[in-house]
Amino acid sequence: MEHHQGGNDQPARRYEFIGGGYSNYRFQAGPPWIRFVVTPEQLEFHARGLNLFRIGPWIVPRSEVKEVFSKRLRRLIPPVIWEVEIVTTDPSVWWTFWSPHDTGPVLLTMEECGYPVDWIPHNWAGMPIE
Repeated sequence: MEHHQGGNDQPARRYEFIGGGYSNYRFQAGPPWIRFVVTPEQLEFHARGLNLFRIGPWIVPRSEVKEVFSKRLRRLIPPVIWEVEIVTTDPSVWWTFWSPHDTGPVLLTMEECGYPVDWIPHNWAGMPIE
C-alpha cells in the first residue's frame, strides 16, 4: 500500500515530551506538569495531572517561531534541567520547555518538523557559546 504525505490515510505527525514549562504572563510549571507537543503546524503546551490547571493549552504557531535553541541550567542540587528556548517573532514573548533529560531528541524532532533549530550551545543569558 502506498502512503502519501498529507493524505487522509496518513496519520498526523505528533510528538510528545513530558517536562515543565514557562511563558511570561501565561504559565509556569516544573517537571512533570507539562506535556509539550510538537507538530509541523504548531507547538503546544498542555498542563497535566489531576486537572490542577484548567487553562490552556497554550499554542505557538510555527509561523511565529523565529529560533529554537537549548541551554543547560546549572543547579547546586540535582536533578539537572535542560531548557529548550523558543524565540518568537514577538521579542517580548518567550516560551521555555524544561526537560529532565538531554534536549537532543526534542531539538531533533523540532528540526524534522521544520522549526529553525540552532544546535550551538547557549549560555544562561541565551547567547551562543563559541
